Amino acid sequence: MSANFWNNPQLEPKRGFRFLVQWSIGGESLTFLAKQVSRPSFTITSTPHKFFNHTFYYPGRVEWKTISLTLVDAISPNAAHIFMKYLSDIGYVEPKSLEQSYERTITKQTAVAESAGLTIKEKGTDDNGNTVDIGEWVLNNAFITDASFGEHSYDSEDMIDIQLTIQYDWAKYNKLRD
Repeated sequence: MSANFWNNPQLEPKRGFRFLVQWSIGGESLTFLAKQVSRPSFTITSTPHKFFNHTFYYPGRVEWKTISLTLVDAISPNAAHIFMKYLSDIGYVEPKSLEQSYERTITKQTAVAESAGLTIKEKGTDDNGNTVDIGEWVLNNAFITDASFGEHSYDSEDMIDIQLTIQYDWAKYNKLRD
């Protein structure tokens, strides 16, 4: 890479604060509640093959790692309510009695259907300084594996955050602009 990289006005790095998470849970949009999101990442496994006194490694499967998502728990839309409804909609039954605990179960089909369309849009600026979409990560078959609803404290004026861990089968990156 050339030493003139930082002097070139045509080159602009992606910025961590220029993003938008587009996501719908049970028909409720959570787009403007996102505070932080990790980008997708993967690992390629390897398989060793031993040949005489040597070990050679061959690439194996691609395994996508979970992402973390931090949302603000707003009053409207009430994110805590949305996620508790999501839990019920995907098959969780509150165990009020032994008989009711066997009525339904959580399936991948219901978990994925209720959390459709998780997309992380990357933003940039055009030549006129306008904000534009430059790329997007689409997480396929995404569902929640961990949720933490934050904490209350009398010695803080901070907003309450909801921390989520999201599992997905694979991610796709779409380049939207040069």
